[in-house]
Amino acid sequence: MANQKYDKNRQCHAQSEKRRKQAMPWSIENTTKTGNDMTNQTYDKKAMSWSIRNMTKTDNAMANQKYDKNRQCHVKYCDSKLYNPRYQTCCDGAITVPGGGWPCCKTKVYNPENAVCCGGKIRYKKGASCCKDEAYNPEYETCCDEKIYPVKDGNCCGEKIYDPRTEKCCDGSINDKVESFYQCCSDKAYNPFHKTCCSGKLYSERGLECCGHKIYNPLYESCCSGNLYSQRGIQCCGDTTYSPSYGTCCSGKLYPHSGLQCCGESSYSPLHQTCCSGKLYSIAGLECKSCGGESYSPLHETCCSGKLYSERGIECCGDRIYSILHQTCCNGIVSEPSGLSCCGTQSYDSSTQSCCNGKLSYSLCSTGMQPRRHYREMLSRFSPLLIF
Repeated sequence: MANQKYDKNRQCHAQSEKRRKQAMPWSIENTTKTGNDMTNQTYDKKAMSWSIRNMTKTDNAMANQKYDKNRQCHVKYCDSKLYNPRYQTCCDGAITVPGGGWPCCKTKVYNPENAVCCGGKIRYKKGASCCKDEAYNPEYETCCDEKIYPVKDGNCCGEKIYDPRTEKCCDGSINDKVESFYQCCSDKAYNPFHKTCCSGKLYSERGLECCGHKIYNPLYESCCSGNLYSQRGIQCCGDTTYSPSYGTCCSGKLYPHSGLQCCGESSYSPLHQTCCSGKLYSIAGLECKSCGGESYSPLHETCCSGKLYSERGIECCGDRIYSILHQTCCNGIVSEPSGLSCCGTQSYDSSTQSCCNGKLSYSLCSTGMQPRRHYREMLSRFSPLLIF
């Protein structure tokens, strides 16, 4: 340790170049012919991986050295052996080179830019993926159940590849000479316009349907909750059956009256009520309008800025509501009381004021002030200079 230099500000352990090469035979830099301690190491340039067959005496000496955390670099254990992660890598209990975070493939490291590890073996294929133990390139190959096919973006049917334009995969079997609308019945492809599939079996009679695991003709039978009924025209309402001539079903609820319609989960008579988006109104024939995506009846509600208001005597004034019984709206401005006239955004009493070109002035022809002395009395309230 006498010949070692220690710079605590930059490195935890610095050595001279000569001493470093003698003490660290696993360094990548010491791979020239002059490095006699590397004679027992093999280097595969193509594989970009290194394996050390036998550790030299210097390597064994490193394992017996004591670690001083205040003076030496950080080292780690690979099983029971010490190694330096800066120059070495621990792969599955074996120490190999180089270090610096290379991925392992069993006991070797590899470059992921030009290789891939498949089944514990390094496969050298750029941009490759694994198909079980083999490497393949997805850009021009397809892997189907551990088999590689020289087809780009192929479709797999089990371990086989097929063309979806002319073939269809059904339960692991490839069916050829099919159209795009064909469907699967177990492992067979079929034309739904000519055949019916029920519980994995094909029936050639047209117009049939499935009722659970049974086949039936809806012209002569009815199916409700997997049960067949011989009456024609019977419909389902939840778990029960009914005839539309004698009842109405709304959201699984049966109402014993015919001629009704559904409004949400309730039934109603269109002769006496109106339904607007699930809301019932007690007047028939109402017009339904939309307010913020919700239907409403203008006779019962007011829509203002996408919001509904149910108060009576309410209307919109710009983006706010106002009471037509107590307020006046002038171009989006609300004022009190009601019944006033508008001059732009201002409200005024037309019996005492007049509006000309958007400006208000007091009228000289107010009702009940015909004699001249009344004009003088009115003007004297504003300015003595106006008296004539």
